[in-house]
Amino acid sequence: MMESDNQTSLNLLTLEEAGPIQMGFWVPNRVWATAEFLVPLRDLIDEKKEAGTLTPLTPVMQDFKTWVTTHSVYRMWVTLMIEQSNAWVSKKSHQHYWKEIKKDGDTLFIRSYDSFFEILNEIITTSPSFNATAMVGTPMNGFLAVSMATEAGLALFHDTTFNLQFKKVLDAWNTFLKSADSLDKLDIKDPDKEGSWISGKAWVAGVWDQMVCDPTKPGYGYDSWNSFFIRQFVPGARPFKGDPKINVDIGCETTPWEYANNLKLETDFWIKDVNYSLLDIFGGQRQWAKLFEGGQLYQGFLSATHYHRWNAPLDGEIVRSWVQPGTYFAQRPGQGENQGTWEGTESQPYLPQVAARAIFIFKHKLFGYVAFVAVGMVEVSTCVIEPSTYIVEEGSDPVSITWGTEIGHFEFGGSTHLMIFQKDKAILKDWAINAVNGRNNPKPTPLGSIIATAKNS
Repeated sequence: MMESDNQTSLNLLTLEEAGPIQMGFWVPNRVWATAEFLVPLRDLIDEKKEAGTLTPLTPVMQDFKTWVTTHSVYRMWVTLMIEQSNAWVSKKSHQHYWKEIKKDGDTLFIRSYDSFFEILNEIITTSPSFNATAMVGTPMNGFLAVSMATEAGLALFHDTTFNLQFKKVLDAWNTFLKSADSLDKLDIKDPDKEGSWISGKAWVAGVWDQMVCDPTKPGYGYDSWNSFFIRQFVPGARPFKGDPKINVDIGCETTPWEYANNLKLETDFWIKDVNYSLLDIFGGQRQWAKLFEGGQLYQGFLSATHYHRWNAPLDGEIVRSWVQPGTYFAQRPGQGENQGTWEGTESQPYLPQVAARAIFIFKHKLFGYVAFVAVGMVEVSTCVIEPSTYIVEEGSDPVSITWGTEIGHFEFGGSTHLMIFQKDKAILKDWAINAVNGRNNPKPTPLGSIIATAKNS
């Protein structure tokens, strides 16, 4: 979408100004980006309804709708969330976005209670599309980006009972994405079809940079969309650098986002400023959180085009590891929305305290304890420690690990991760300390790059 005079006067960011889609951002201005995604999806649903080809609600979606409908508090919140989304989108200051896309006078973002479930149903019965926008690969986030920041949305997506019900919807989508039916956008017979992940545009965007593929085989050699999503680098593409005796490497390929020093055991992590709370990051397990009090933290972001596996960042032992349950679409309370706000900028440091995440605590001879936390963001709700031998329960013997060894992966969508170091143990690289200056980097920091040197090396 070309920048209009009105946009210029509001000093809004555009995709052209923001850099390539690997930049590491979520949704630039919810109304603009989500309208570009949601309006065509709504039109598609209308066309299918008229033709009688709309996919019926799946059993899981029908059960979810019935559950919401028969629990008055949740029906109230969903209804209010829809109303508040529509009210926000209909603000005069936002209408120039909406009208450029929707020219028929319709100002409703989500038309009705029934429409909410129809759109969700369409999303979980199809595979994510590649597109050259910041919305790439995260359709459910595209649908809910406005809604989850409303007052009702904040209440709903912070509610444990609702999250347990919503997880059934995400699990059903996960099951579909692990099936052969999800390969429609990896079709070697029609590589440039709409939304294709093997199109010329996808290649230009770096989806396949040094990634394993076989263009001669169906699905590019993958048996499902999820298998494609967690695709490997070609052998030798990401060697771990430095000396494992004195260095720790980055264990996840990410765009730099945030750095923090002198970490606090407990903070009000939900307020506007960036506040990391160790006790909350480690799921209330004080004995592990206290190890990192006063230490340093690096946070990086993954878009849907990135490598989504995790590798051991050091030579040493895994002394504890587990998957911490959490929220899926919760945003920072009070984040609000202003013209030009980048959804995720304010909430990303909040998510390691509340979202579903995998937590590893390593031990190294010189660094002492080093933590690696892989955080699921929005529909990226699944964090898998694999193989299971790397799940170390409380009180179990440590497990030896060699740097570069694969230890797990995300499943579908974009994500974020942390690396946490003990006080006075590590000297971090300038690119990590100055992470905020790297948010617009055209490519992520390569897996295996040195992030720290032992202070006493």
